[in-house]
Amino acid sequence: MAGNSLTDLLSQLNVQSTHDEHSQVEKTSIQLLENGCTNPGTVLKYCLVALIKQDKYNQALSILEKYDSIATEHTNQIRLEKLYIFYKLNNVTKFKKFYDSIIPDGFLGLLNKKNPASRMEKLRGILHVRAQFCYKNGDMEEAYRIYHHFSINNVSGTDDTTELACNERVPLTVESDMLMNYPPVNELNEESYDILFNESLLLFAKDETMNSLTLLQKAHNLAKTSGYQDDINTLELQLAYVHQLLGNTSDSKEYLNSLIKRLDVGSPMYVLVKNNLLAFQDFSKYKDNINLILRELNTKKINSLNLQNFTHDQWNKLQSNIMFLQLYNNVSIPSKSGCLSSTLHNYTNNVDNVIIEPYRSQAKKLYHLAIKSVSSYSSGSKNSIIGLVLLATQVLVVENQWDNAIRLCELYCNRILPSCKRASDDITTIVYVLFELYRHEGRSHSKLQLFKKIAPLYSFQTFQGIRKNIRPFLRFDEDGLINELRFWKHVAFQYLAAGKPKQTKEMLESLEKIFYFRKYMQDKNVRYALGYTQSYKFEYSSVSNLIAPIDVSSLIDKGIKPFESNSNKIQSSTVTAKRIMKNKLQAKKQKKKQARLQKFLATHDVANKTVDPERWLPLKDRSTYRPKKKQLAKQTQGGAMNKQSEQALDISKKQNKGSNNNNKKKNRKGRK
Repeated sequence: MAGNSLTDLLSQLNVQSTHDEHSQVEKTSIQLLENGCTNPGTVLKYCLVALIKQDKYNQALSILEKYDSIATEHTNQIRLEKLYIFYKLNNVTKFKKFYDSIIPDGFLGLLNKKNPASRMEKLRGILHVRAQFCYKNGDMEEAYRIYHHFSINNVSGTDDTTELACNERVPLTVESDMLMNYPPVNELNEESYDILFNESLLLFAKDETMNSLTLLQKAHNLAKTSGYQDDINTLELQLAYVHQLLGNTSDSKEYLNSLIKRLDVGSPMYVLVKNNLLAFQDFSKYKDNINLILRELNTKKINSLNLQNFTHDQWNKLQSNIMFLQLYNNVSIPSKSGCLSSTLHNYTNNVDNVIIEPYRSQAKKLYHLAIKSVSSYSSGSKNSIIGLVLLATQVLVVENQWDNAIRLCELYCNRILPSCKRASDDITTIVYVLFELYRHEGRSHSKLQLFKKIAPLYSFQTFQGIRKNIRPFLRFDEDGLINELRFWKHVAFQYLAAGKPKQTKEMLESLEKIFYFRKYMQDKNVRYALGYTQSYKFEYSSVSNLIAPIDVSSLIDKGIKPFESNSNKIQSSTVTAKRIMKNKLQAKKQKKKQARLQKFLATHDVANKTVDPERWLPLKDRSTYRPKKKQLAKQTQGGAMNKQSEQALDISKKQNKGSNNNNKKKNRKGRK
């Protein structure tokens, strides 16, 4: 500071700022703040702008903390820069606190006040930063509302129309359900690849994949002429993703491999491309080296990037993939606030070895743990319990323990339903699972009982009240309303499958009256379900056009079987299971027989052995036969005897007993 006056420094600051020499502006501003100046608020603003231009957000935050008194005194002068720094660092707590101090009522509060347009003109920059913050943290509803308002009130041309059109479409690409009520205001401009890119994302969200691919290719060709490599990389990454979903594996890999070659290894784009390339591989917890896979994914780099470089949706998907890989690497998952992390934490703590331990043993442990957890249910542990129940159900289904899976889900419903006033996400999920389990096991009576349990949750009066009080910017998914309406639409079709057309018609007709649910009801399934007459007999003529183009014979030739009742399915599946088991037992016996034969042949020289000529005679008639002594002593009629005994019985070989007697008489001497 020696040799330079404050006036000289301020003039130098203005010159350097005009020449965009941000580093010199930073140094000069800090010197002025340290040595004192007449307008510290302006100098602090220049310093923060210079640091923002250099992407030195942590250093800017330290400057704010160091000169907190100046920042507090001149808040109105630096509030945009201060809020932007909190946004870039994704410091959620500080951002919300500072934003609430500027706009206490939030965006809806501004809309409800008098002359909202004039008030928002003064806060336009603040609201721009707020919209970006909402998008990064997953609040797509408010981000859309802000840019939608700017698009409608951009008469003076304050904001660039193309930029507004892009920003208005971006939240709709993430929350595709918002397209039902919130169509974009700005029309499509095919001369801007930014708008084409965002419009392709909208089409992709509406499952119009081929149309989305066409717009992406147009945007890619336009971006090549502009020469902005970052935009080209982004478009090619999206092209690779769309080709992957369409099954064009070679095209997708070609885009990804070209991106890998030219991207920096440490960049966020490189991490996403590497993850997408590895997604083509089928990993096995038994054969693959999970440690090597985690190293290739560069999990440390992903965790260091955080939400500063990824959107809320991207960050959640990356963290979920990493947690599953760590799970199958026998790494203990720490329990956090999320449902997935707490579920996997309980899984690893209660299973000895996720890789080696058989699923039968895992199913038994998880079933008993889930039963115990549900029995001791409390509202604070709802997230961890629902995750544990779903995991245990999945493992039980793998082991074909359908009865235990049904018993566990029914216990959860019986425990949770009495305290519920509306169909929350956890209840709807379990009911979806129970419907599928009942269908597989053919439990029609259990399905009817489930209808009775969830019937008190259906309150059309609640939906009607929301419809009457609806506002142009009512929160789209407040309290899970849209998910709840979808759930009751599914329940209505379950009534139809259970042979209850009256309940189906009543529920669908009541749902159709709700303002922003009408477009969900405009599909063929609903129209044909509502084709029942007042006597609830189906008008088969109404479906003739639906089934006319179907070639039944070709479907049968392809192996597709016609519908059959659940009892027939169960019976046929049982017979098939018994046949498979019988074939397995026969194969096992044949295998043992072959093993015994091979063992015998290995110990006996069958090839060089002489043939016994008496092999066709019974054993007792062979010359080598020798009866045991005990057998000789206990000889019975018909029993076997030796040759000597047979000769003794031959009468032809005996001497004449009479002649012998006469000789004895002749030689006998008389009595003296």
